[in-house]
Amino acid sequence: MNRRRRWLLTFMQIVALPACVFGQAAWEYTPYQARVWLALESVPQLPATLNTSLSDAVVARSSTVWGSVLQIQFVSAPAKLRGILLRQLEQVTPEAIAAVADRADLEADKLYLAAVVFRDGAVLARVRELDMRTRQLGPVVERSSATVAGLSLALCDALADSFIPLARIEQVDDKKMVARLRAGGLIVDPASPALIEPGMVLRPVIRRNDRTGQPAKGGVQPVGWTFLSVDDRRDSVLECALRSGYRAAIPARASVRTERLALLVRPRFDETRLLLRSRSDASKPLAGYEIHRRIPDTEETQLLGVTDNHGSVVLPREGESLETLVVKNGKQLLARLPVVPGAAETLTAHIVDDDSRLAAEGFVAALSSRVLDLVARREILAARIRARVKESKADEAQKLLDEFRRLDTRSDLNRDLDRYRQQVATADKVTQQRIDRVFADAQRLLLLKPLSDELLAQLTREVTAGRSGGE
Repeated sequence: MNRRRRWLLTFMQIVALPACVFGQAAWEYTPYQARVWLALESVPQLPATLNTSLSDAVVARSSTVWGSVLQIQFVSAPAKLRGILLRQLEQVTPEAIAAVADRADLEADKLYLAAVVFRDGAVLARVRELDMRTRQLGPVVERSSATVAGLSLALCDALADSFIPLARIEQVDDKKMVARLRAGGLIVDPASPALIEPGMVLRPVIRRNDRTGQPAKGGVQPVGWTFLSVDDRRDSVLECALRSGYRAAIPARASVRTERLALLVRPRFDETRLLLRSRSDASKPLAGYEIHRRIPDTEETQLLGVTDNHGSVVLPREGESLETLVVKNGKQLLARLPVVPGAAETLTAHIVDDDSRLAAEGFVAALSSRVLDLVARREILAARIRARVKESKADEAQKLLDEFRRLDTRSDLNRDLDRYRQQVATADKVTQQRIDRVFADAQRLLLLKPLSDELLAQLTREVTAGRSGGE
């Protein structure tokens, strides 16, 4: 029986191996399949006959740029989206595209939305890429030509500039990742737009498919505040280091229906505006929070700025490097956010609203000063009362004792502490735990012996005894 089981296991491994090898080879040695939805503005300068000549010219020219890495096919843009592509290309969504796409579009690697319009005496080509595996839309890339004859070159350049290489994450080992470059085995030109080199940065996307192989509803999720830094490349294999603001950001294991993908990050803006919002109330901006940049290979940080009344701060682009931002409020570290400044125009981070905790610390600091002042005043009055009793000045001792009674007591301080504790209570569990620790320290402060009510009782007995002795 054991021999039969071993034979069956070996047979299953042999049968499974070719499929695995074929899948890897298909990923690495099959060209990107790209579809271009072309929409021409209805003006005399851009006749409908331009569709065919423009498509043929771009396909012919693209072979020089791409070699065998990418195959392009032009089709007319669907009628339902044609107007949006021409006038509102920035507003189109992956869902709207998928709703009108045919099977060939959905099975492609890349779908390019190409709008050609006539503006200010020139022809303008506007292109936007949709990576069909990750369903991520890139930014709008524009190229202009003074003549219709030069339009094919402008459109070809826009397509190349909008292209974003794709990789598949194959191994996850804590902070170390191994990814395989799509069509990497076909890249022979070191200047190829499809190449990913050490020093570049990837952003991971998790895709969960349904039974048909298409993304399940809500099944495509970019992993927020998470990047892969490419350390080394061996042919199509990329060795990467994980930088994330979360623990276990990427699943350690893939499955038949779960794909771990990654897209190259290409900064296109001069700066990125970071917005901080409360995670318990997304409409609340977090103002006055410090944004620090962590200095590479050290634990030290450099202050970049403080969020304004809108909860924003500007991150200038310096090259294309991956940085780790540290968010602090007072001395409290709130978040570590990996970013590539310039990769996005605006980023919004929903983090712990720490204002209540800082307010609680401010109150407790004021309470501590109040306690020290109170202890000092009690000791001074006690010394003056005893001096008057010793001098047999009973009336003056009694007046000072009455003044002592009007001082705050431990009960008064506890009442104020409880009232303020209720005022700064928050629904955020993490912040509330920090607030509770702050007030617990304050509670211990009020248990100090110098605040004991015993001193008042002792002084009262001494004044009473002094008055009786004087009589």
